[in-house]
Amino acid sequence: MIAPMQRQPISSKSIRSVGYDAVQRILEIEFVRGAVYQYREVPASVYEWLLRAKSRSTFFDRLIRDKYVFKRIDIAVEISREEDLLKLLESSVHENDGPDTEAD
Repeated sequence: MIAPMQRQPISSKSIRSVGYDAVQRILEIEFVRGAVYQYREVPASVYEWLLRAKSRSTFFDRLIRDKYVFKRIDIAVEISREEDLLKLLESSVHENDGPDTEAD
């Protein structure tokens, strides 16, 4: 089993945490709504600029979103009750295809 990427929390209205794998050049972003995405072939400099950006959401919108191949990472969820499953299914039906961001 592959260990999950280590992410660090950041101050942003739309991004909760970010991580970077320099060997594979993968940027991983967790959004405040809970979705986690991996962006491939991202240069280390883009990750470093994201960490230093005054508005990280704006930086993401302008220089990362739709610029790199990405995929949503499924998070394993333990479901102990039927209501939890129904809530999870309902919330997944209402999600957008891509991440939502707001300006910081």
